Amino acid sequence: MVAALLCGIAAAFSQQPGALVRLSVVSMRSEPRHGAEQISQALMGTPCVILEKGADWSRVRTPDGYEGWIINHSLAFKSPKEMADWENSRLMMVTAPFELHDADRRTDLVNGDVLQAVGADSLRLPDGRMILAPKGAVEPLADVKARPFDATKLPLWAEQYLGVPYVWGGLSSKGMDCSGLVRMAYAAQGRILPRDAWQQALEGKEISANELQPGDLIFFGRKKITHVAIYAGNGEYIHASQMVRRNSLNPKSPLYIPMPPIKARRRITR
Repeated sequence: MVAALLCGIAAAFSQQPGALVRLSVVSMRSEPRHGAEQISQALMGTPCVILEKGADWSRVRTPDGYEGWIINHSLAFKSPKEMADWENSRLMMVTAPFELHDADRRTDLVNGDVLQAVGADSLRLPDGRMILAPKGAVEPLADVKARPFDATKLPLWAEQYLGVPYVWGGLSSKGMDCSGLVRMAYAAQGRILPRDAWQQALEGKEISANELQPGDLIFFGRKKITHVAIYAGNGEYIHASQMVRRNSLNPKSPLYIPMPPIKARRRITR
């Protein structure tokens, strides 16, 4: 959920303590217990407003407005000043596509994690641990945010995750759901989309089937939108369903699978 960090955090934490996610990827649950539904995930460095702090779990809000429960040992609790210092420091984003470890195996890292740069080749995790920066695996967050947006790169980015398993609420290379895949693709270009498919369908401009271009989003559902995919061209799309895979809108294609009727198509240019 590095996209959440791109929103900026100063206003949210100017008057109250907060927390940073301290592990590579953590579960956000619907209730404060391990067996509760995973409604989303949050990545390392994601800032959280603490709405309710219990002995073991905290109800948090991420900067995109998503709320859920995170177990306390997955969070690094900070004062307002510490939160501001984090935001104003030189932050680095993990851009390597798949999970990796630092040289001393103190932590694993996934695409989208955010850490603090210290010196030329060291990184500080939100909980203060220090690691050596994995070579070629991180970029300045400011550079990611400054990239010109190119929607045609969205399917190319998603394609590298073909075969990754579907995980309900997943938002990392360890496993993702359909809207998580879309959100991650946008975050890789320094842009933020809402978390859920129906929310993403409210973004951008609705277009017809004959207007589809690579990078457009296709939404499926019957009475309501329940699924989203990234159009890849030639009638094909990439989505997370059982796993990240490529399928076709053409009933004559071997990649065709029955899907609920298309409810909307959106061209989002950011």
